[in-house]
Parts: sequence; structure tokens; C-alpha cells
Amino acid sequence: MGGGPAPQQATATNPYLTDLQNLKSRLTAEVAKLNDSLKTTCSDMGGGKVWVGKTADTWSADVDGRRKRVQTLVGKLIPIVEAEISKTPPKVTPVEAKLYRMG
Repeated sequence: MGGGPAPQQATATNPYLTDLQNLKSRLTAEVAKLNDSLKTTCSDMGGGKVWVGKTADTWSADVDGRRKRVQTLVGKLIPIVEAEISKTPPKVTPVEAKLYRMG
């Protein structure tokens, strides 16, 4: 009714955004660990010091192929989470925050 500014609504930190940021951190750490562990396995087995022969070569090539596939697939997750983070508001109403936590 009056001509003054609209009252500001209380805001709370968006718990969904916090969860997304935590997910991105965990994914980043897990991707690094996964890449390192598979890389070590591939180099140990494919280096000709642990196991040699045609079967060893086939197995090593298979593991290396799987390592690259996992890197590709997991590498797609982080940009998806980043895209969701970029479109998520940092603040929401206290009611929205409570509903998210309940949900």
C-alpha cells in the first residue's frame, strides 16, 4: 500500500548448493585416486616385470582400455555438477532450506 521499498525476506544458505559443492569436492578427490590406482596397476602389469606373455599383454591392454573408459565417464560427472552449481542460487528462504533438508 505504501510507496516505500518492499520488505526484505530473510534468506538462508542454500543447502542444495552446499551439497553440490561437497559432491564436486568428493568427486574431484575420487577421480584423482581412481586415476592413480588404475595407472599404477596398468604400469605394473604392462611393464613386463610382473607378468609376461600373450595373456599378460591382452590383460594389460584390457585394463588400460577400462582405465581410459572410466576416466572418460567419470570426467563427465564433474562438468554436470558444475553446471548445476552455476544455476543454483546461493540463498533461499528459510522455508525452502527446511523443505530441502526434510526432503
